[in-house]
Amino acid sequence: MAKRFSHEVKMRVEYMLAERTARYEKGSRSTVMMRLASVTVGLGIAVMILTLAVVAGFRQQINGALRGMMADMTICDVSGLMRQESEAVVPSAEFVAEVGAIKGVRSIAPQVTLNGMAKSGDNVAGLQIKGIDQHYDTEWWQSVLLEGALPDFEAEHRGKELLLSEATARKLDVAVGDKVEMLFAVGDERPRRDRFKVSGIFRTGLEEMDLRMAVGDVRDVRRIVGWADDEVSGYDVMLSEDAAADEVSEAIFQIIDSRYDAGDKSVGSLVASSLSERFPVVFDWLKAHSINARVIIVIIMVVVLFNMAAAMLIMVLDRTAMIGSLKALGMRNRAIRRMFLYRAARLFAVGALWGNVVALALVGVQALWHPVELNPSGYMLSELPVRVELGRVVLLNVGAMAVTVLTMLLPSAMIARISPSESLKYKL
Repeated sequence: MAKRFSHEVKMRVEYMLAERTARYEKGSRSTVMMRLASVTVGLGIAVMILTLAVVAGFRQQINGALRGMMADMTICDVSGLMRQESEAVVPSAEFVAEVGAIKGVRSIAPQVTLNGMAKSGDNVAGLQIKGIDQHYDTEWWQSVLLEGALPDFEAEHRGKELLLSEATARKLDVAVGDKVEMLFAVGDERPRRDRFKVSGIFRTGLEEMDLRMAVGDVRDVRRIVGWADDEVSGYDVMLSEDAAADEVSEAIFQIIDSRYDAGDKSVGSLVASSLSERFPVVFDWLKAHSINARVIIVIIMVVVLFNMAAAMLIMVLDRTAMIGSLKALGMRNRAIRRMFLYRAARLFAVGALWGNVVALALVGVQALWHPVELNPSGYMLSELPVRVELGRVVLLNVGAMAVTVLTMLLPSAMIARISPSESLKYKL
């Protein structure tokens, strides 16, 4: 007990000396360097947090929009992997039920896609209409709806309605309730024309994809293509958040193989593809952003460590006389080093606090008012996305603090080389 009490007293003395030397340092030679080191830490932490926020924002918005528009997985004819439209398939109801029962599958619903040209006045736009029905999970589509409503999939009669993106509506100069003329080239037949009413307008943020996507009633699309009521382009499969796409894909292929071996020829040409398989370039691009973020964080951290090391050396040199006096009074090198490490940690904490405040404030401004815009042709998004992942921010701060304090052990080692007899020549 007495030993533990003695240790606590020593720790308190070391911490008190660190606080006192920091508090009464104004006007000393090291003041400018201490402030510079603190500002460097603040800027470094702010840049690192902003880097993480931007990378997380890109990952969340692009991945979320792709999941909503294209589904986590698609089951279609093998020809659909090579082009935007696939051959009609008629999988059995038992097959669909088995896929829906796979662990991690949230929903499975049919869809029919068809490419066409939309025209309003002199304005034209190429569109891919995705026909869905009342069984489709439209929760995400409702979340990106700006005005109007989705087509009425449960109506007794076809409504010939389309959900257009804000970018497409702007390009065609139409609003909710307006009519657009659609031109379709189906096979070798003459182009077919039809008129659709704009039921609603959505916006996902992926402007390049928004310009090409429209949502309609599967019955309207089937009629144009000339397919039967049970024919579909494929099935969109939505997964739960914790589901592994690779495991679900493997389970689907096992079902396809087993049913085909059992004589179900309707599944013979079916394949299941995940988002990463359908959009490899996009996901490789996101991975490249993550790698760039790591490189930036490492470079910034190296700069911070160099500045902190310089600050530590100046602190020690500026307090050479005090170190000699403490040694003469019997304080050990280890205790004196801990005192300066306390000061380094305090210096880092002050800078990190301001860095966090500045970074989070900038993230908030961008999230609310979007002052930084992007070129959609190069970044897919029209606004810089940001997202704060609290766990990563805390880990960044704690990790940076730990690395900094451990690195400061090296410059603080020069304390052991200071001789009391020589150091007392300096003024306290």
